[in-house]
Amino acid sequence: MSKNTSVPLSTPHEQIFAITVGFWQSRALAVAAELELADLLAAEPLHIDVLASRTNTHAPSLFRLLRALESLGIFSQISPLVFTNTPSSECLRKNVPNTEWAWVRAQLSVGGGVYEGWSGLGASIKTGDTAFDQVLGCGFWEYYRRNPEAGTIFNEAMRLIGKHNSPEVAQAYDWNQFPVIADIGGGIGGLLVDILDAHPSCRGLLFDEPKVIQQAISHERLQPIGGDFFQTVPTGADAYILRWIIHDWSEADAVALLGKVREAMKPGARLILLEELIPEVRDLVPGKWIDVLMLAITGGRERTKNEYSELLSAASFELEEVVPTTGPLSILIAQARERV
Repeated sequence: MSKNTSVPLSTPHEQIFAITVGFWQSRALAVAAELELADLLAAEPLHIDVLASRTNTHAPSLFRLLRALESLGIFSQISPLVFTNTPSSECLRKNVPNTEWAWVRAQLSVGGGVYEGWSGLGASIKTGDTAFDQVLGCGFWEYYRRNPEAGTIFNEAMRLIGKHNSPEVAQAYDWNQFPVIADIGGGIGGLLVDILDAHPSCRGLLFDEPKVIQQAISHERLQPIGGDFFQTVPTGADAYILRWIIHDWSEADAVALLGKVREAMKPGARLILLEELIPEVRDLVPGKWIDVLMLAITGGRERTKNEYSELLSAASFELEEVVPTTGPLSILIAQARERV
């Protein structure tokens, strides 16, 4: 096979070929992350024999992997059989700012669940059922309960992604109008802490599973609370945030969850969803692909503004306002309808 994928894609055939090769490239990237090659090369360039010894791999095969990744700008061979990091491979180091290591592992590694779940996409398209459940025999969240190592990597990936957009959300809206803010499914509290730091008059309630809450960030105006949001959520807040929560669930589960939040809300409180809206255009936007990911993996979905309005209406909320941020998330503010 002699096609050169580094040239501009000028024909439909080249586009299809490049998409196919993208699968090969992503799997090679995952293996490099699993072997933690970027961390091994952090201090100095290393000969392939040294890398193979430290990773317990076959040196000639490891060389072939690195040579292929080098063609993408990931790692560099600075002399025969001696490799070093590039700016791209630096992103694969585990404990550096803006690392992508956990994200690559969570999405592309065998055993992480997501990789296996994608293999059932065809069945999802035929039936509308969640591929992950069919392939792995249990739901997405249950899989991580059964496989805690994979769950730890996934949670770390989500925290790092959230870290990028938390400051954007904190600055995009006047949170001072809410004396008490509850972050439902808020993880260890990165978003809520950024909001509290930017708005000193606010206090926060951080709500997530007890084992997650045990790792919560300490903050003088933050109260961590453990529980299951399908059972009950804390009362007494003026605003209830759900970031990247609703898109994980089916329509029925999403309405049920929103119902639990509504039960906890006092008159005048607001529900605030932080989600990526799919625009009503044909352009390539990440949300369209995340939507297919949700179909295959969690059973949830991404939505347009109108679809979120319909979902909120089904849960007895009314969408009042949509505030954009400088990142991919939009802030959807809703009010509960009066009970009759």
